[in-house]
Amino acid sequence: MQRAFWVTASTMVFFATGCATRLGPGSIKQSHRPYNDSVIETLNEQLLLNLVRLKYRDNPYFIEITSITTSQSIEGSVGGAATLRNFRNTAVSAGSTYSDKPTISYQPLQGEEFIQKLMAPVPIQGILKLTQSGWSIERVMRLAVEQANNIQNAPSASGPTPKRPPEYLEFRGMVEKLGELQRTYGLNVALSGTDVAMTIDPSRISREDGLEVRRMLRLDPRGSQVILTDKPERRRGPDDLFLQTRSVSGILFFLSHSIEVPQAHIDKGLVTTTQYSNGAVFDWNDVTGDLLKVKSSVAPPVDAFVKLRYRGNWFYIEDNDLESKSTFMLLNQLFNLLAGDIKKAAPVLTIPVG
Repeated sequence: MQRAFWVTASTMVFFATGCATRLGPGSIKQSHRPYNDSVIETLNEQLLLNLVRLKYRDNPYFIEITSITTSQSIEGSVGGAATLRNFRNTAVSAGSTYSDKPTISYQPLQGEEFIQKLMAPVPIQGILKLTQSGWSIERVMRLAVEQANNIQNAPSASGPTPKRPPEYLEFRGMVEKLGELQRTYGLNVALSGTDVAMTIDPSRISREDGLEVRRMLRLDPRGSQVILTDKPERRRGPDDLFLQTRSVSGILFFLSHSIEVPQAHIDKGLVTTTQYSNGAVFDWNDVTGDLLKVKSSVAPPVDAFVKLRYRGNWFYIEDNDLESKSTFMLLNQLFNLLAGDIKKAAPVLTIPVG
């Protein structure tokens, strides 16, 4: 009897030991991807939510997930019974319970340091980093620049929706030309000493294109290099292009004008309607429509990259709208680059889950 009992017990102990060995590595596979997906989905929803809030002139608010910790355990039990006279009537039972108890810490992004970063203009070095990391100079400048040598890129759009249409067409044509030259490797943005410069490669573009670009930038047509500066006090030479850049807050406002608002909300006066002097309604899609399109519907959208419900309607970006997804990704990078590194602005809220 003793021999049969201890064989069974040792077998069950071995089984439990094997499970414990696999618990750690297995838990990574089970939990890493779900946590990763949940964080990305939540951050995307938060960014879209704040764009929608700005459209309605509601206060934006950002909360950062600072840490995710979890304790995992497995508890097992083994039971056995046997008839002493006859081992043909035996029963062995085993069971285990797995538990996952996460603790998530949140930190509101607020305070003087965060506000200053949110309101500070994008530095020229930020534009350099983004263009060198693969982003189109056209997309970067349309988002981050208000004017270039007095060529206006809807500066009034860097705040709440204006009542009058912005000026933007000349700037739009200029950056489209720069984007075209960049795609054919005729334009490069890099450091020239301590300055950030756009260099035109005469071996890749025609002399006429080079002259046209400098004419559009209102520069001396004889040069081949354009020095970018965001310092208005600098004495500018014939190759200097002064850029008045937007802040992160201004970029958020700029893109918020692209949000499609239900007609019922317009009729109630919940948002500002931009109009020409003759009363005709200005279409903000002419300014931002090919950068970002945020649609709205009463019913939940089916194929959405990111969606949320706000003021009784669904707002979303379509999953196959690659241009909007690219701009949304760039906006995320700009926010993280310029305003997303504040770690001590407010108390941390830690919530045990479950």
